[in-house]
Amino acid sequence: MTDPADMLLTADDRVGLEAAHVRLLAGARHRLCIYLPALEPGLLEGDAAQAELRRIATSGRQAQIRVLTHDAERAHRDGHRLLALAQRLPTAVAIRVPTEEAHLRYGSAFVTDQAGGFLFRPVASRYDARGALDAPGETSRLTAYFEEVWERAEPAWQIRPLGI
Repeated sequence: MTDPADMLLTADDRVGLEAAHVRLLAGARHRLCIYLPALEPGLLEGDAAQAELRRIATSGRQAQIRVLTHDAERAHRDGHRLLALAQRLPTAVAIRVPTEEAHLRYGSAFVTDQAGGFLFRPVASRYDARGALDAPGETSRLTAYFEEVWERAEPAWQIRPLGI
């Protein structure tokens, strides 16, 4: 029997946050929702996180990684590895930018997976996070908010490959 404490995710610094992301990504099968107001350099860019993201993105026809960020331009300038993955696998990885002012003021960050896992940072600019690998209620709540914003957001034109 699995200890419920083993299903919890917590972080209070950058290293802990990266480890929590990798644990969550390792449990995901085909679909992720990632809401990061700022795609900070180093976040979700480590080799382990990138390997898991690539695994999910290439997991078959159901593969879908959707990312919402407020500043795709900055992430593009910084050369964030998540954008490079979206350029290489555009059918599996999509990035959008919210357009409504209320959504642009959203200050939290989170990742959810279809298996019921989530990782939530109440203040996106801090590393403090909490989550669980099996919490369908909280995951559904966060995913519903993500869907609402996603439907009203615009594709991040900054990341489209030039095709020259």
